[in-house]
Amino acid sequence: MMISKTLGLGSFAALAISMGSLQAAESYVLKEPDPEVGLAVETLIVVKGGVTESSVGGATKTMRTDVVRRRAWQRTFHKDALGGKVSYRMVRDEVGSKLDGQENLRPGPLAGKVAIGRKNGAGNWAFMLETGTAVGDQVDELKKMEEIENRRWLPNRMVEIGETWEFVPQFIRGSLRKDIPDSVAVGLMELMSVEKKADGSREALIKVVVRAGGESVKGVGNVVGAEGALAGNLVVNLDKPGTMTLRLNGTVVTAAKVGSADSVAKLPVTMRFEAKPMP
Repeated sequence: MMISKTLGLGSFAALAISMGSLQAAESYVLKEPDPEVGLAVETLIVVKGGVTESSVGGATKTMRTDVVRRRAWQRTFHKDALGGKVSYRMVRDEVGSKLDGQENLRPGPLAGKVAIGRKNGAGNWAFMLETGTAVGDQVDELKKMEEIENRRWLPNRMVEIGETWEFVPQFIRGSLRKDIPDSVAVGLMELMSVEKKADGSREALIKVVVRAGGESVKGVGNVVGAEGALAGNLVVNLDKPGTMTLRLNGTVVTAAKVGSADSVAKLPVTMRFEAKPMP
């Protein structure tokens, strides 16, 4: 796989798969929930202690940045004559930031909105606003909704303890491609264990590793680049379809050179995605 080789994950993935195949372990079905399952979803992205250093004409300036992005929505499937649609009713969308000590809290682009998704010709979900036309940052946010709805984290087959599989972390790739069109991202998951909870349901613990990066040349002497590495785990309830929590921690570094000006930003990132069936 070209992307894996580019990011140096190809040999690691092959080694992990070969190691997993040597284990005579129990197998479990790991699959995405049925599209008709209604879900309550929450996401959280935190950048704490981010540092940006910029240099122009020998003068260097350092800025410190903290950002918190919270979103919550209700996902509902609606049957109709066209094969069905999904709605994302945003119940929370806000952005909190602190730049050099100055705090700011504002509504996100989709605050109070409803997004409607339908399958396109390629079989993927494509979103638009229920009322009105998306403009500005709303367009990018709808793309992120599509990346979440079209996720394929789980392989939809039997998986043994210790077995690994690759997935495309679209939520990372999409963010980078806003500034770096040719950026790539690759993810690797490994089924670590399956344990019973107090209520008798089975919970799968899955290790997650994500790497991403790329570079874009924008005119003579203008270059933008980024790379990121995140790791964490995905917990999936095997007996309650749609119940899952993804937690990732890592660092994203971006660098830009525009003429004689240089800047480098190092951003410690925490990400959380949590979904559960609605009553």
